[in-house]
Amino acid sequence: MTLELHQPCDGFYKGTRFDRSGIFRSLVYKGQELCGPWFQRYDPYMHDAVQGPAEEFSPIELDGLWLKTGVGLLRQDGKPYDRFKLYEIADPGLWEADGMRFRHLMDGFYDYRKEIIVTGENSFEIRHSLHTFVQMKGDVYNHNFFTMGKMAVTESRAIDFPFTPEGDWRAEYDCVGFTRSGIRFSRALREGESVYTGNIHKAGEEGMPYELSLREGQLSVHIKGDVPVVKTVMWANHRIACAEPYNLIGLAPGETFNWNIKYSLH
Repeated sequence: MTLELHQPCDGFYKGTRFDRSGIFRSLVYKGQELCGPWFQRYDPYMHDAVQGPAEEFSPIELDGLWLKTGVGLLRQDGKPYDRFKLYEIADPGLWEADGMRFRHLMDGFYDYRKEIIVTGENSFEIRHSLHTFVQMKGDVYNHNFFTMGKMAVTESRAIDFPFTPEGDWRAEYDCVGFTRSGIRFSRALREGESVYTGNIHKAGEEGMPYELSLREGQLSVHIKGDVPVVKTVMWANHRIACAEPYNLIGLAPGETFNWNIKYSLH
């Protein structure tokens, strides 16, 4: 496992969408690269120039600014927030890193801590703590940019849940669909093609377990969180297929939200 220590000026990732702490550069298991570069052109300012587990927090609107956990205070441009846009950072806050422990302090707003721990020969865990000094309502999700040792999404890629999923497909696709246990691809995705489904859930239920598996042939990554999810989103193109579980954040000033995500490789 190789992680990028956040450097505000010259880091690997300088976009304003994803949490900048602990960016995954590489994750190799049994000789297979599970978290390699999936984009065809690298630009540190691209909104999604991240790899492996990558988390995004919804912005909090302030007076002419967006408060973005893991990034800082962003200047608004008079338009609704656009996660694909690169914003000017008005205040990056104070960053600290000690090994795989990261802290982002925005004085008067929040104290965010994140730790990535290797827990075994084939497992690791991401632990989070968000203490806020302001009202925070929104969500956080993990994009899970796993390449799974194969830079192509074909019939061998699979996503599984511990329930029969339902969701809202963005369009009618001839290459992907739900099964009783998850999502399957019926052919290879073509270059320039993408698919998306939002609001993946178990029929008639809320507060679903934070649990899913990504598979490529015999290789799999099992993901389990300790806080229920409200929905999961799936996005894929010809190089990567991502399952994105969402957690709600609802904090009053002085409150703390703690959540952990466990990853096991098989």
